[in-house]
Amino acid sequence: GGKKLFMVGDVKQSIYRFRLADPGIFLRKYNAWPDAAGLRDPSEPGRVLLRENFRSREEILSAANHVFSNIMSPALGELRYDDAAALRPGGTFPPGAGGPVTLTVLSAPSGDDPDQPPDRAAREAEAVARQIRALVDGGAMVTDNGALRPAAFGDIAILLRSNKNAAPRYRAALAKYGVPSVSQQGGGFFRSLEVTVLLSMLAVVDNPRQDVPLIAALRSPLYGFTADDLARIRSRDKNSDFYTALVSAAAEDARCADFLRELEEYRAVADDLSVEALMERICLRRDVYALLSAMPDGDARRENLRALGDCARQFEQDGYRGLFRFLQWIRRLEQRGDEPRTGSAERGEAVQIISIHHSKGLEYPIVFLADTARRFNKSDTGPAVLIHPELGVGGKVTDTARGVRYPSLAWRAIAAKLEEETLSEEMRVLYVAMTRAKDRLYISCSWPDAAARIKKLREGLTSPVSDELLRGDVCPADWLLRTALLPDSPMELVIDPPEPEAEAPAPAEAAQEGVQAPARDVAALLAWRYPMAWAQALPSKLTASALEGTDPPDPDASAAFPAPVRAARKPVLDGGGALTAAQRGSAVHAVMQFIDFDRCARPGGVPGEIARLLSEERLTPAQAQAVDPAPLEAFFASEIGRRVLAADQVWRELRFSLLTDASELYDVPPGESILLQGVADCCLREGDSLTVVDYKTDFVTDAALAAKAAEYAPQLRAYAAALRRILGLPVREGVLFFLRTGQAVSVPLDKK
Repeated sequence: GGKKLFMVGDVKQSIYRFRLADPGIFLRKYNAWPDAAGLRDPSEPGRVLLRENFRSREEILSAANHVFSNIMSPALGELRYDDAAALRPGGTFPPGAGGPVTLTVLSAPSGDDPDQPPDRAAREAEAVARQIRALVDGGAMVTDNGALRPAAFGDIAILLRSNKNAAPRYRAALAKYGVPSVSQQGGGFFRSLEVTVLLSMLAVVDNPRQDVPLIAALRSPLYGFTADDLARIRSRDKNSDFYTALVSAAAEDARCADFLRELEEYRAVADDLSVEALMERICLRRDVYALLSAMPDGDARRENLRALGDCARQFEQDGYRGLFRFLQWIRRLEQRGDEPRTGSAERGEAVQIISIHHSKGLEYPIVFLADTARRFNKSDTGPAVLIHPELGVGGKVTDTARGVRYPSLAWRAIAAKLEEETLSEEMRVLYVAMTRAKDRLYISCSWPDAAARIKKLREGLTSPVSDELLRGDVCPADWLLRTALLPDSPMELVIDPPEPEAEAPAPAEAAQEGVQAPARDVAALLAWRYPMAWAQALPSKLTASALEGTDPPDPDASAAFPAPVRAARKPVLDGGGALTAAQRGSAVHAVMQFIDFDRCARPGGVPGEIARLLSEERLTPAQAQAVDPAPLEAFFASEIGRRVLAADQVWRELRFSLLTDASELYDVPPGESILLQGVADCCLREGDSLTVVDYKTDFVTDAALAAKAAEYAPQLRAYAAALRRILGLPVREGVLFFLRTGQAVSVPLDKK
């Protein structure tokens, strides 16, 4: 109609498919419209990419970009997570409050039944509660208005895919560690001991002939009847209700008589008092507030009772009266999941337990994304007749003659499409969850056997992860683990297995005379040792950089082999401060990866290329400032630099991941495989042979040059072995080039 429209959206956060939200409407515009900056006619539709994120620290954005660049695609997620979709840090944060995103994988306790996920959920909830308590008690810092302050419980949120079943477990675990919490739909308030006891007592005052509330009140700390006491009362009259049996028992039991006398007092004044006043009378008569103060998390328990009193006051302010109607009203609130907010929640002093859908649009300084091993809900593909807005209707075929039912081709096609849309929605839900945190993000999942699960997820792993592998995964934790296992992952992976059972010490060999032969045989069996213990010590996965400075171990000894080290790269916070040595080294490698080698051979070419990378946002200003052009110019002027420029073909930052026989890395017998991963800085082909070049930013003196080269030799040999297999050409030479000193060292490629 001649009017301009400005539409804002992020399809990666479209998580309301169950409300018939259609991401395709957005995607058709997103894919059809060009960037607005390049339009000649401003009246034509164009898109403006708002890529800067001002909420989260760079560590969180880096983890989110890593995860979704490896799993989100047009097939799953309905969008390619490319440079246009990636998040860029736009905010400024003071150092000292952030940290790498942590993915914690918990194993079920020994003897846990794999078919009992609630037990695993309870263990995960306790681990989260314990870590929250440690963060607050340890003085963890959060960002507040550009400055740092100690974290409080109100700064923390626990995000769950579904609150209905999981939230009460987290409420219970947090209460165990004295952590106040609030859940919008968790049932924690109405299931708390103090609220259930007082509501049971009110129900008994309204009608004492209700067995469940009556027994709950007697069994509560208010009156302290034991299970044996209740059994003796029931034995007085097994055929009537419990109140009749209680009246009968009161003739001989003073405690029963006292309870009935007190109950009659409450019933006598219930019609004249407000519900709030009646609750206050019960609490004063039974010293409820003093009792709660002596219990764990007493402050939160007292606030729950005050909130219940506020509910009673609100009930009567709305014009209602009567104990019976109040109990009905409370029951409806509980069924809807409408929990009253306690004082600590109103003041922001409680941990928020919230579903991911309810968290959309919100932000929290510290986020715990928990219960990520919950299986995807694929119930959409269950019915015998499936309907899709594009594919139409497809049903299962019923063969009445043979008494069988089988899916038709149309049913299979629609089921596959619905499953693809479900997984895309789950991927977007995960994206929303990972982008709620400001300072810290902790992710957790729980499996019966974490080690076995991780081993399975390693199989066939590539970067990006293939769509077929992702379709076979059953929960978000599978996607997160696959990306965390990639060699360039910025996430910190923590595996928490159950404590191994202690092995009984082998009995000493019987040496004295007179020991019977069977006893000697048993002693020999118990003293037997596995002859290939060295193979048990081999790592299953190894990065080439972990081989630096290692000596080949003795194959006859059960020595410790270098373990794979998962160290997240320190993020570059472009706040104007000086970079660390490791960050400067990363900046130099980034320059060597993206610069045009031919231009660098000309005078002034290296500074010009650094400026170009800065303008293209491949480098941050801090990185560009940290890279000294002189060592790079010296490299291209050196003999190896001239060989790089004249080579038939050059590969840079060549990533690899392949199974390698351990004998190629260590002096051990052949037959054992190790997953070797690494990134070769530079590989050049000269004729029919290869040369591997590795840049080092260390400062090395002439006296220490040989020792330093020997330290890096195992890493270079690993690169050579991998590239020989990948490129199918012999590796003639390995060269270490120390950029700061301009020295090149040729490294022998054999292990001798």
